[in-house]
Amino acid sequence: MNKDIMYKKLECFIKEIENINWLIHAGEESDKYAVVLSFTEAWDEWNDKMLEVWGKESHNIEKFAIDSIGDDMIDLIFERVAQETGPKIAEGLVKFQDRLKKMGLDSDAYGLDYEIMDFIKRDISWACIEVVIEQKGFFSRVLKILSEGRWPCAWDGSHPLGRFVVI
Repeated sequence: MNKDIMYKKLECFIKEIENINWLIHAGEESDKYAVVLSFTEAWDEWNDKMLEVWGKESHNIEKFAIDSIGDDMIDLIFERVAQETGPKIAEGLVKFQDRLKKMGLDSDAYGLDYEIMDFIKRDISWACIEVVIEQKGFFSRVLKILSEGRWPCAWDGSHPLGRFVVI
């Protein structure tokens, strides 16, 4: 694939996600998703399932992307996504923790803040790669949920059946 085209797709993707209100609906009830309210519940109860599903999906897209666009472009995408979304995700995380405090719920991320932000940036980066290589899949679905102001943190059920677990 032509590098100019890849760069253009990357910058268009960044432009498309710049106005997402990260985590604005985190913690709200949902008919579509299983909802957890705390980071500790997400981590303690759902982390193994997340690693199982996300690990498989990450491996699949990475393998295809290395052959399609190469390591340097993958690294550039991860760097640009982190640069553009990091501060906004951090702001959304703080606002979510404030909402939990006001509701009298546990708002402490127990030092997981940076890991949570890294997970989100990773998922956005893989979604961008899916766009660049024109292979929308799992991470495009994750991005859709992120753009709804939630954080898909795990999978409930046998993948691909079942549903996302969100904060």
